[in-house]
Amino acid sequence: MQLHDNAFSPYAFKVRAVLYEKRAEFTKCEIERAADRESLLRLNPRGEVPVLVDGDAVLCDSKVICAYLEERFPEPELIPKEPVLRARCRYLELKSDTELDACVFVLAILKLTRPDALAASPEALTRATELLSRLYGVWERELAGRDWLLGAFSLVDIALAPHVRAAAFLGHPPGEAHPGLSAWLSRIKQRPSLRQATREMGEAFAKSQSAPDSMFDPARLHWRNDRIETAVRCGLGPWLLSELETGAAFLSSIKGG
Repeated sequence: MQLHDNAFSPYAFKVRAVLYEKRAEFTKCEIERAADRESLLRLNPRGEVPVLVDGDAVLCDSKVICAYLEERFPEPELIPKEPVLRARCRYLELKSDTELDACVFVLAILKLTRPDALAASPEALTRATELLSRLYGVWERELAGRDWLLGAFSLVDIALAPHVRAAAFLGHPPGEAHPGLSAWLSRIKQRPSLRQATREMGEAFAKSQSAPDSMFDPARLHWRNDRIETAVRCGLGPWLLSELETGAAFLSSIKGG
């Protein structure tokens, strides 16, 4: 198996952590430079990481890849077999990949990579911070005092980890209002598979800051799906439209057959 990804992506984080949990053998093909995008497009017409190649199978989208890996390597179990829990797992993975990812993405733009966005819409940071607090409340209720979101450690915990850790890095960890989530984060930090994926994510971020042709270029951001909705919700709609018009932002590719 070969994994095509960039370790800075939270979706790449999820797939790597699943592979590490299952002790599956695979090789990594790092998509680090913007110039690598053409090779990525040959595997995934949307130009998004990660992509898993297993023999003749080419799999895109982290949710699809993780579901495939669960069937390919059933031990240890990360997606419950019981139908209701399995459905809950898929639902919470989706919420993590969409709502929380989008909120953290917007926070990172405002606080780290694009201060011009905050200058264009000063209220956006307050709105994004309030949204994050509401989302933390959702996950606090989902934990309901348990160590892990579904009782036993699962794919949901893996999916949520990079987003909460990124929010904490940006200065917004779960705090006194979310004690269960804060304790959960402490447990996450001790999980070997997640520690390895986190280390690789940090290394990829550091490399992207100095690389002249980084795939994740803060001067030309890749926007998709819920990230666009959250930007509009936080008041960044006019700024984002201007970015798209000038080519400083781009959407996922669409290639016809």
